[in-house]
Amino acid sequence: MAKNKAGSWVDYINTMQCKTFSPEQLKVEGVDRMLNINHHFRGVFHHTIPMLYLVDYSTGRYLTMSRSVKTILGYEPENFINEGLAFTHENYHATDFRVFNEQIFPDRLSVLKKIPPAEHANYIFSYNFRMRNKGKTYTNILQRNCFIKSDDKGNPLLSLGMVINLDHFKNENPVIQVIEKLGSHPDEAPGTVYKKAFYLHEEDKLFTAREKEILLWTAEGLTSKEIAEKLFLSENTVINHRRNMQAKSNTRNVAELVSFACRQGII
Repeated sequence: MAKNKAGSWVDYINTMQCKTFSPEQLKVEGVDRMLNINHHFRGVFHHTIPMLYLVDYSTGRYLTMSRSVKTILGYEPENFINEGLAFTHENYHATDFRVFNEQIFPDRLSVLKKIPPAEHANYIFSYNFRMRNKGKTYTNILQRNCFIKSDDKGNPLLSLGMVINLDHFKNENPVIQVIEKLGSHPDEAPGTVYKKAFYLHEEDKLFTAREKEILLWTAEGLTSKEIAEKLFLSENTVINHRRNMQAKSNTRNVAELVSFACRQGII
């Protein structure tokens, strides 16, 4: 894989492969049993089992890959095991890879730097992208992973993850990265601590004419109901437009959205 911008995924993998780690730093107990889940659920559920993997960033290799990869992407586990992350890179949709390499991965590294390394395994990272399958078309997939081993400087070493097919539920744009923290009790649902939208094309970040119109009235202090009446729209439509603008601008509320629009010269 060619070297890329500093802080990118490619640059990180290349850097980690130049370092030396002790076997203890990369040792994980019990992962193989979990990755053999498809062996225990053959039959009616075989098409529903996620693809499970364990990847070693210090070597750029997959340590293991579940057989369910064949159901999701058509490849044999050995394709990933033998060729490593280069195989993933080769079949990653080019536009999606650019966004992951240059924006999403550096973004998650910046989040990890704020978390003690011993706690990295308690955070789940999720995002969607497209990968070329064996049939030479692209499959929309959702990947969820956690970094189960990191060094004492907070650099992730081992990534344990799962992949499911999203073809029936998700279009390619935007890419959403969500970070969740595991609860203190096994039955407790993870809590969302971070969410950010990444757009594959610069023009997708721009607000539409209707969104700008709603934004202008929002800046004037009108409520969703009042804006709906002025523009002959339903209140839900106005609310949805505002949510879309917040996703595009990665703002959390109306005040941040208006502030963003003013700074960017949108209004």
